[in-house]
Amino acid sequence: MVARMNDAEAIMWAVESDPFLRSDFMNLMLLDARPDPRHLRAAIGRVIGAYAPLRQRVVRPPLGLAPPTWADDTDFDLDYHIRRLAVPAPGTHRQLLDLAAAVAAPPLDRSRPLWELTVVEGLEGGGAAVLQRVHHSLTDGMGGMKLLRTLLERTPGGPGGPVVPNPEVWRHPEIYNPADESPGPPEASWPARGTPMGGLAGAVAYRLGQGFALARKGAELAAGLPGLTSEELRGVAERASRTARSMADQVLVAGGALSPLLTGRSLGRRYETLSLDLAAVRAAGRALGGTRNAVFVAGVTGALGAYHERLGAPCDALRMAVPLSLGGGRGPMGGNHFAPARVVVPLTPKDAGKRLALTGQVLETLSEEPGFDLAEPLSGLVSLLPASLLAPVLRAQAATVDFATSIVPGLHAPRFLAGARVLGSWPFGPRVGCAVNLTLVTCGDRLDLGINLDPAAVGDPAAFVECLRESFAALLDAR
Repeated sequence: MVARMNDAEAIMWAVESDPFLRSDFMNLMLLDARPDPRHLRAAIGRVIGAYAPLRQRVVRPPLGLAPPTWADDTDFDLDYHIRRLAVPAPGTHRQLLDLAAAVAAPPLDRSRPLWELTVVEGLEGGGAAVLQRVHHSLTDGMGGMKLLRTLLERTPGGPGGPVVPNPEVWRHPEIYNPADESPGPPEASWPARGTPMGGLAGAVAYRLGQGFALARKGAELAAGLPGLTSEELRGVAERASRTARSMADQVLVAGGALSPLLTGRSLGRRYETLSLDLAAVRAAGRALGGTRNAVFVAGVTGALGAYHERLGAPCDALRMAVPLSLGGGRGPMGGNHFAPARVVVPLTPKDAGKRLALTGQVLETLSEEPGFDLAEPLSGLVSLLPASLLAPVLRAQAATVDFATSIVPGLHAPRFLAGARVLGSWPFGPRVGCAVNLTLVTCGDRLDLGINLDPAAVGDPAAFVECLRESFAALLDAR
């Protein structure tokens, strides 16, 4: 089958004509020693052999009728994707973060598979690091962590986890006959994929399949209406109205970002890291009646409130971007299964427990928004717009966001990479035009927080990190 981006991935791919909307992300993995080069190369080759998109490039659809597809890169060169760098003495963590930001600065080569892996040597204490950089159209954060776990090993010299090639579950295969959910005619009967007619036929079939699926859902809904009571019909109308309002609130946010302080925007980036005790975060959540997500967001909002006050620009609320999972089945690496959401979150009260309770209410309300049920059909419509129109619209909407947060599952047991033990793993999500993106991942008995901030917006990074430490300390002590 042909592997094709879904509509949301196609949008992320198309809007990168505006560099502010780039969506590649990075993970910094700290190791206690230099990974063995031959062992590492073998492990990467094993994973690439199982997951086809890691050796594939993007092919644009004819006439823009459908999302791009993935095709084998006939010139695939593993040596291009595996790099090796060193930091000068003394090899501090700050030097490593600055190097990681420099590595992430240029865009990925769109004519090649969309990933890079850089081994960094020369760290103090004999340590090393690995920078994994992946384009968001290839996978989301959860899928990226699945890829990372597949690459790692449970013992210093042991093989990685089992890797079973399964090309049909990795991406979004073309569906030629969605009315009966069959895969359509055998591939041998399709026009050759390397020809213009083959690509055009696939693109047309994709859009027709979408149309048939939506028409079928509409017919099923219409068929059930005559049997409903007047009260049930009113309920249907109310739900439809609420869904429409919810979708409109997310798609077109009026005005700009809310912060009077985090106003600057640039293409520069600065990486910071922070680690939290996992057991303490869990205990705080249980004691204060909040989820891990609520504890995380409440810690961030407390820090943002304190940072605004410290720099003489107090603020009561900011607009946050957060990915909401759309559920559904995933392959081993999963692709992208989320909808971007925006919500105004309070920075007060200063009392950590009360702020956590209020934050939990806001997040619960957001998760119940009915408009996200239409996220995928809406993406299908939006993806048809030309990039010259789509990029400015999304740039304007990105300007309404002050900061972004996300949590991805991580490593719950000791792991090794090519003989070296993993000491920490910090993800750096894309900012996509906001002032700062904070991404949290589990790493053993810790939660590692990767902070991707815009130096034009956050003028005093050290003060911001200090505010984060103090805010989380107060939240964990509140239990």
